[in-house]
Amino acid sequence: MKKLNYSIIILCIITVCSGCNKFLDVSPQSQVAQSKFYKTLYDVNAAVAGMYAGFQQQMIGEAQYKERALYWGDYRSDNFDRFLSYTTITTTELAMNSLTTDNEFSDWSGLYTVIGRANANIKYIPGAAITDSKVTQDVMNKALAESYAMRAICYFYIVRVWGDAPVWTTPMESLTDTLEKPRVAADKLIDELIIPDLTNAYSLVVKNQTPSVWTLGEGAICAILADVYMWKHDYANAIVWINNLFKAKGPTGALYAGASGANLQPQATWKSLFTAPNTSIESIWSIHWDFLKNDCACMVTSWTANNKPIVMDADLYNNWVIPQTVAAPAEVDIRPKQTIDPYSRNNDPTASYRDRFVKWYASPVNPTKASTAAELATYYFKEAPVYLPMYRLADIYLLYAEALNATGNPADALKYLNFVRVRAGLPAYEADSAPVTGQAAMADAILKERQLELVGEGKRWFDLVRTGNVVKIMDPILKRRQIEAGSAATDATGFGDPRKILWPINRSVMNANRQLVQNPGYGG
Repeated sequence: MKKLNYSIIILCIITVCSGCNKFLDVSPQSQVAQSKFYKTLYDVNAAVAGMYAGFQQQMIGEAQYKERALYWGDYRSDNFDRFLSYTTITTTELAMNSLTTDNEFSDWSGLYTVIGRANANIKYIPGAAITDSKVTQDVMNKALAESYAMRAICYFYIVRVWGDAPVWTTPMESLTDTLEKPRVAADKLIDELIIPDLTNAYSLVVKNQTPSVWTLGEGAICAILADVYMWKHDYANAIVWINNLFKAKGPTGALYAGASGANLQPQATWKSLFTAPNTSIESIWSIHWDFLKNDCACMVTSWTANNKPIVMDADLYNNWVIPQTVAAPAEVDIRPKQTIDPYSRNNDPTASYRDRFVKWYASPVNPTKASTAAELATYYFKEAPVYLPMYRLADIYLLYAEALNATGNPADALKYLNFVRVRAGLPAYEADSAPVTGQAAMADAILKERQLELVGEGKRWFDLVRTGNVVKIMDPILKRRQIEAGSAATDATGFGDPRKILWPINRSVMNANRQLVQNPGYGG
């Protein structure tokens, strides 16, 4: 049986460069079957590093303005909009809910590449324990736990973005292996692959250890499981896994605990969640992209000082950011001015250029109109590393509040919602206050708090889908954008086809797999 090409050299490069974004461009230089590669501890480490590098590249590092984590999880939402003076076909499709099968971000191939690497690790790493005594049981279990968890998170992204999907759980090893498979129902994929992979990973990982924030450890696995169960609306199991997460340690060695607001990063150092997540008590799992090693991540919301194709949506900017720039605002929320520069473009806070997203930078905690030009320019006129949080404790606190509210525990739901609000500098909601009176109002308050706390972290679109709020939230936003683009108010159609909550499958993917059926609303 003829074997596919695999390169030891490529995997070595992965280890040396800690996730270099160029390694995928290297042509295979040897023809070594995967089964003959996994022989030593070095091979195991290289293979696991290659898996992470592939995921990291998909999420934030393929090229300028290619951060899929945000195109899939944030840029279709009411957090962001196209910048009309610098728009592209891709950003117009996102902003106007007019996705096509030619949209480059409708291609799931990169995630399947990472899945393929995880599949190879799962199959072949146990063999390395036989040939190299340095591959101990603990080493093998850790590598397998990370590989199962990585496969699960990749399939979870696929399910949330596209719905039903074909499934591969073994590596492609022969030219006769089929590249064509039909789609499996999303619910079946979650129940029979994603959840079992994650629970298997949890059983393999050593508990009560101080993890690296850059890898899938005990806390990260619990966080993903909680997220998956929230997606299923299985709130009881989500609560179970959130409580398991509270028993785990974070990257500083402290337990997450989940007992109070004191377990969150302190207000004064909130920015360190994004600039130094390995030092934060709140961090669970982050992606590390160092421009000194890997070149610029060049996210739309990253360092480039010129106009960007995507900016913060006008409603969010005007209703959240601008009120914090006036003298003595009624409520002081620390997050707006640490998330986006409110004095962009000649220090004009009313300008429509909402493009300097500074959440990732060690920028001033409370920039002022007078100081911003001198201080903020230090951070966003240069390339900089990007540390994108995949999960952090405030995210989990708000999921916990949502699950508690859904299961009839409004008192504790309010408590966890207030932990996040108070840390942001806002007053706690009183139990009988209008914003949190009743289950529906509480759910809306939690969803809003998630928007403000997690803006730009790839969560908002999935939150709207999970809670059934896409049409409710996005319909008026899209009508406003359509009117701004020149449509008459009577012609503005809003969200239009709710079937288009799912992305289309890219045309090239459809052509490569003739067993696929396109998502409804996008043609054949």
